[in-house]
Amino acid sequence: MTSIHTIERKPRQVTAQPPLLLLLHGYGASEHDLFDLADYLDPRFHVVSARAPLALPWGGFAWYHLAGSPGRLVPDGISRAQAVELLERFVPTLAGRLGTDPARTYVLGFSQGAILGFALALRQPTALAGLIAVSGYMDPALMLDEPPAALAGLPILQLHGTYDEVIPVDAAHQTRALLAPLPLRHTYHEYPIGHGIHPDGLQAMQTWLTERLDTDSR
Repeated sequence: MTSIHTIERKPRQVTAQPPLLLLLHGYGASEHDLFDLADYLDPRFHVVSARAPLALPWGGFAWYHLAGSPGRLVPDGISRAQAVELLERFVPTLAGRLGTDPARTYVLGFSQGAILGFALALRQPTALAGLIAVSGYMDPALMLDEPPAALAGLPILQLHGTYDEVIPVDAAHQTRALLAPLPLRHTYHEYPIGHGIHPDGLQAMQTWLTERLDTDSR
């Protein structure tokens, strides 16, 4: 796990040092899975979609290995730790390489990508301006004993389906409880769907990101 392949779309509304939105897909998908979302989000974003480094034998990619079955998935601790370390090295390099604003790097992760997004936000809050976590959860094994002071005010939008058969909604509720004591700006929405993105969730993402760009002074 040494490199991350990406595809990108430059801002449709050109500005000096544009904000960056990094997309992290879920297990078994690819860098193309979330990329079409770029067409629906704020045109000021330079959008980068990353491909997870582990190629699966039946197709698609993963950030780390899983065992078990949907609803009872068990993460492999070694490859998960490697994925966190890889993203910790990768994300801080993006602004310098792309010419984006280093103070406005946002992450949108789905499922396994959301799990890693939570871990990254807690470990490197100064590298992120905000996180959208869709159909994922904060893995207690990736929590820090002492949250960094820089976490204060970090905005996080969490979206989950009530009928999610892959990552049960109880995991999202547990995440909400884990994050409650932390000095975050945490917003949670739940929708009557399975493991996916509800149209109202897409609208919530659109509104949340635009509001962040327009008003966030973190």
